[in-house]
Amino acid sequence: MKSFSVNLAERKYPIYVGEDILSHAGSLLSKAGFKQAPIVVTNAKVWRLHGRTLDRALRAAFGPTPVIRIGDGERFKNHETLLKIYSGMFRAHANRNSWLLAFGGGVVGDIAGFAAATFMRGIPYAMAPTTLLSQVDSSIGGKVAVNVKEGKNLVGAFHQPSVVLTDIAALRTLPKRELASGLYEVVKGAAIYSEPLLRYIERNLAGILNCGAGEMEHVIVQTAKIKAEVVASDERETGLRMILNYGHTVGHALESATHYNRFKHGEAVAWGMIAAVEFGRQLGLLQAAESKRLVRLVRQVGPLPSLDGISLARLWNGLILDKKFTSGKFRMILLQELGVAEVRDGIEPESLRGFLRKFLEAGRKN
Repeated sequence: MKSFSVNLAERKYPIYVGEDILSHAGSLLSKAGFKQAPIVVTNAKVWRLHGRTLDRALRAAFGPTPVIRIGDGERFKNHETLLKIYSGMFRAHANRNSWLLAFGGGVVGDIAGFAAATFMRGIPYAMAPTTLLSQVDSSIGGKVAVNVKEGKNLVGAFHQPSVVLTDIAALRTLPKRELASGLYEVVKGAAIYSEPLLRYIERNLAGILNCGAGEMEHVIVQTAKIKAEVVASDERETGLRMILNYGHTVGHALESATHYNRFKHGEAVAWGMIAAVEFGRQLGLLQAAESKRLVRLVRQVGPLPSLDGISLARLWNGLILDKKFTSGKFRMILLQELGVAEVRDGIEPESLRGFLRKFLEAGRKN
C-alpha cells in the first residue's frame, strides 16, 4: 500500500492506493478521525461486487452501517437522485455529526460529495472510488456537482473529502470499456503534466489494460499525484487547475449533445483530446510528430464510439453553455508540447466552429 497527501492551504488529506484497501477501510477511516458509522452512498452493481468486503470492514470498526443505493450511470447524476440521497439520510437520522462514504465511480462520488456539501450546510465525507476514472480524477480535488438539462456539472461546489481509499483490486471487475474510459484520463494527466508518465504508458499499455498490479499501481499513483499537486496549488480553479480540463471542452459538449447515453466520460474526453490536439496544430502549437504520438496512444487504449448523428448545432449548444465560454469567446486547454499545457483564452467562435465542422465529419468515419 502506498499513501500520499493532498496538501491544501489550510489542511491536507491522505490518499491510500493498493491491493485490497477495502478490507482495511475501517481502520483507515478511523485513522482519518471518524468515530461513528458512515452513511454509504453507492449503486446496486458496486454493492453486489464489493459491498460485502466493505461492509465487513466498516462493521468491525463502527458497527451497522446504513446504505443508500442510487442508479448507475451519468443520467442519474441529477436533482432527483440528490433528493433521494437526502431522504435516505433523514431516514438514517443523519445530523451535523454524520458523514458520508461515497462508494463507486465518478457519478457516485460527484453526487454524494454534493450531498455532503449541502446537507445541513456541509458535513464530512470520504471517497472509496471503484473505477479507474474516479480513482485518478474525480475522487481527488473536491469538485462535486450534479448535471442539469443545460449541461454537465453546472450546479456544484468545492467540498474536499477527508480521505480517499483507492483499491486496485476493484478494477479487475470492470468491463474493458470502463477500464479504457479511465485510462483515457490517465493519458490526459500525462499529456498535460508528465511526458515520462506518457512514455511509461506507451511501454506498458498491455500490462495496464490487463490490470497488472505493479503497472496499475504506478499509473494510479503518478496520475493521482499530478492531480493532487495541481489542486494543492490552485484549489478553486482560478489558474493552474484549469489545465485539468484538457479535452473536456469538446468532451463535455459531446456528452451533452448525446444526452449522456453514447459516451463514457473518458471516451468523450478522448475525443476532446483529439480535437484539442488538432485545433492546437491549426494554431501552430505542438509538433506534428508529438501530435501523432498522442493521438496514436489514445486510439491504442481502445475503440471510440463514432460521432455519427451529432450535428454541429447540437455540439455548439453544449459548448456555449460550458463554464469556459465567457464574453462571447472560448477558453481551451492546449498543449505547447507533450507534458506542458497552457490555458488559451479569447478563442474566436468562428475559428472554432469551422474547425469543429471538419472534426465532426472526420469523426463520423471513425
